[in-house]
Amino acid sequence: MVLVLCTLPAWGNDQSLSGPLAQRWTGLFSDHDLQAQSKQATPSLYQTSLTVTSFTPPTASPRLRDLAPESHQARTQGFLSSTTWLHGVLVTEAELAQNQGGAGWLQSRIPGDTTGDASQRMIRLGLTGTAGSVLYGILSRSAGQAFLQVPDQARREVWGEWTSGGTSFRSAFGQQWNNVIEDSTRPRLEQTYGKFGVAWKRPVWPELTLTYAHNSLNSTLDPLGIAPQRNHSHSLESALAYDGMGWNARLASTYILGNDLLRGGAEYTVRMQTFTATVHPLDTLTISPTLGYREEVRDWSGVRIHSPSASLALQYKQSPEILFSAMGNYAGIRSSDGLIDTVHMGGRGRLAWDIQKSRGWTTLISLEAGYNRLTHRATAATGTEDISGLLRVVLASL
Repeated sequence: MVLVLCTLPAWGNDQSLSGPLAQRWTGLFSDHDLQAQSKQATPSLYQTSLTVTSFTPPTASPRLRDLAPESHQARTQGFLSSTTWLHGVLVTEAELAQNQGGAGWLQSRIPGDTTGDASQRMIRLGLTGTAGSVLYGILSRSAGQAFLQVPDQARREVWGEWTSGGTSFRSAFGQQWNNVIEDSTRPRLEQTYGKFGVAWKRPVWPELTLTYAHNSLNSTLDPLGIAPQRNHSHSLESALAYDGMGWNARLASTYILGNDLLRGGAEYTVRMQTFTATVHPLDTLTISPTLGYREEVRDWSGVRIHSPSASLALQYKQSPEILFSAMGNYAGIRSSDGLIDTVHMGGRGRLAWDIQKSRGWTTLISLEAGYNRLTHRATAATGTEDISGLLRVVLASL
């Protein structure tokens, strides 16, 4: 299984890879949870490096019955090859990764061997180049249904960016689809898209971005009982972001106009507003609120669907030994015809105490609790509620 990561090259004008432009593209075209320790390429005509990548997903549930020994936990391992050409003008990367461990770990002939299962592999290839103030690249990625990071998705994309002063122009064109292994029992959706965006940012000023996108969606595999899909849409998003002393915030508004080609081109419209922020009132305290609202109108039926949402995350670190974190969320979906009316509420908290640290051992005790409730108001007889708690003691060798 191969996994390819598109990262940034060394800049021709000797800029660092940690610059704002490099960070922006790294965030867009790389997996955030991928842990790879690769050395920064120094300017040279030709240089190649090979590093090991690994990823272990966080525990999905704090309930004791859902926990498994470390040897049984799913994880990914792979290799990343990076080559720098022409003193950093071009960078090519190829990465191969596959799942290790998981539910079938003990049943494997060789523990952790999944090389025969294509659904647990991921391949990514990338090229990034720079020419003056222009940054461009090509990305190809394919991951099977059982892969841990963004599974069952393939994507091919060409992108570019040009910056002049405080103004940046960005564009991307590509195609993505699911059902990578073409399983005839599952549907497959193919999407072709194009994006173009403009961003303005100056020192001490907020950043303003305007993005236009066109999408075409088409189902190519339609098993019995699954309705086919075929539509295209145009979207326009404007966003305002500001970074202050100890806080940052972003407000975005999106308008989507689409056509359902299987309904004679009938139109539907979507309006979305989102607000996200991060506040640091103290060096030891971080508060992150999120608000969202989505409204969809379907012309063929006249139905309106309203979807408000809100969440709040808090993290407090009293000292290097004690950490407290909590998160709460709310999401609702309601249609004007009354057929859809659901509410989801939940929260989770964690108190961790690092009792002792030494060169050989660390002792950690954490108390975790969670609550989730899903209510179907349209059918009052249905709904779920879950309360969970966990006391975790970790003795780890460093």
